Amino acid sequence: MTSPTRSPRIRRAFTLIELLVVIAIIGVLIALLLPAVQSAREAARRAQCTNNLKQIGLGFMNFESANGHLPQGAHDGHPQAVTASGAPSPSGYNYDEQPPSYGGTTCCNAATPEGWNHFFHILPFMEQQQTYDLANFDLPPIWPTNTRPADYNNGENDVARVSIAIYNCPTRRPLERYGNDPVTATTRNDYAGCAGFYHGEYYECRTSVFIPPPPNGIEDPANYADERANLNHGNTGKRKGAIVWSGRGATRKLADFRDGTSNSILVSEKSLPLDRFGADGGDNERWNNAGWDEDNIRYHFVPIPDSQAPSFNGQCSTPPSPTTGGTLWRRMFGSSHPGGLNVLLGDGSVRFVKFTIDPSAFRRLAVIDDGEPMSADQY
Repeated sequence: MTSPTRSPRIRRAFTLIELLVVIAIIGVLIALLLPAVQSAREAARRAQCTNNLKQIGLGFMNFESANGHLPQGAHDGHPQAVTASGAPSPSGYNYDEQPPSYGGTTCCNAATPEGWNHFFHILPFMEQQQTYDLANFDLPPIWPTNTRPADYNNGENDVARVSIAIYNCPTRRPLERYGNDPVTATTRNDYAGCAGFYHGEYYECRTSVFIPPPPNGIEDPANYADERANLNHGNTGKRKGAIVWSGRGATRKLADFRDGTSNSILVSEKSLPLDRFGADGGDNERWNNAGWDEDNIRYHFVPIPDSQAPSFNGQCSTPPSPTTGGTLWRRMFGSSHPGGLNVLLGDGSVRFVKFTIDPSAFRRLAVIDDGEPMSADQY
């Protein structure tokens, strides 16, 4: 008896339509997943940025415990500047400027490590003693700097070449050096100390257009000043900042925070245009020694996201042309984070402040002694 024969099973392949449907579904899933992945990555980067500021805050507070005051801001030249022959050099300590004078004071870095900025002076309190020790405090403050002997080395370039991860916001950029020569290229800092209320423009355009109306700007718009004017040294009453210019020995104590340390910005992220990292007016010098400059200090103006920051001083033209022109100096905080920026307050806490914050609220956060009430729900 013969067994019935079975027809061989035919394996049915995907049709072209079915294959396209599967590909389309996978594409939709990837499209849905990608923003979530990007959001998770940005959350991690923002958390790292927050941790950086917390570490900076610890450095400030440990410095204050050891010295009785917060680290001072930078100054230019030196109060006892000398020529290469040892004679007094008055151009190295021209520190008096009141509007309508503009410019002409000593610029644009310190003659010795004593005048380097607050971020340098907290290095020993952030496990960076080796980097701090690269500085040579023993050399005379020769000014102008281009008259120094060939073997003069106070360590400013050696320090500037060190990449310090805590001073880098990973959302903005990776750790990198700037300069054509890899041996001499120097690093930058994504953070700036808060010097309080600025008597002048938020973009250096030499025009009153970029001065907010009072109380968030000066009463007389024609009476503007630059960052080295005495009014902008972070020590004008009712307009003081957490960081103070140190050219004549001024210091900032925690007792000076009349508005409360929890309502006062100590350090935050600085605004930079996306296409000018390492070259912008507030990002073009050594991170440790740019003098009293927008590289390491910012003021009370409303923060600007990097994506909206104009690139060049064509911003000063009428009408504005922000993609043309030369270097633009800017005085506000900002960041590359979506929606806002991290700020370190005087009590060591870090808050995320939205770019949509009310201008008056941010001004009150930036000034440590204005005496105006501040509610936590305002930021």
